[in-house]
Amino acid sequence: MPAFRTYMRMFTAAAVLLVGMTGCAEKGSNTTMSEKNTPEEAISAREGRDRVVELVFNTAEQLDVTGWWPRNGAAWAQECTPESSHGLGDATSAYSYDRWAPQGTDHIEDAKRVSEYWESLGMTVRTINPTKDPVVFAEGGPVLRAEFDTDAPEQSYSISAIAPCSPGDAYTLNEEDSAERDQGKVLPGDEGLVLQEEPPQ
Repeated sequence: MPAFRTYMRMFTAAAVLLVGMTGCAEKGSNTTMSEKNTPEEAISAREGRDRVVELVFNTAEQLDVTGWWPRNGAAWAQECTPESSHGLGDATSAYSYDRWAPQGTDHIEDAKRVSEYWESLGMTVRTINPTKDPVVFAEGGPVLRAEFDTDAPEQSYSISAIAPCSPGDAYTLNEEDSAERDQGKVLPGDEGLVLQEEPPQ
């Protein structure tokens, strides 16, 4: 029986790092989607998961790059901070997801493609280091935040996204997802995962 919980724990630290970089907390004076949400407008946590996975996959399709894989594991729910929940209740969470691939050969053009695609989705986009190894950041549209890095570790491209905060306990959401995977269900973002079998007792 697949021991997905064991697999997921291996990537918890990486997922926490991702949320820390692009998470629910406020940045400076920028208004984020979580600040705009009210309890009536909030999407469900699972809808948020599906949106970040879809955005990451569709963004990768804009690039002439192959070999994409979920380096940090499946889409993973993380607890939101009280400051970022904005009236959604005590238990709020946000799914994050990322995929990596070997670097392309034209970083500047690839960054432009991603930037234009995200702008077409209504996202607010900015690019740093535009003339060498650019990194594209975006907010709004279908997700809370997204990032495309043309010079990620180990000469990689990386695309990551995080959903707006939604009602729901992160631990419960992840346990329910793991239970579904244990029953053989493939959830959004699971493509490319290698499930480990439990060692004999």
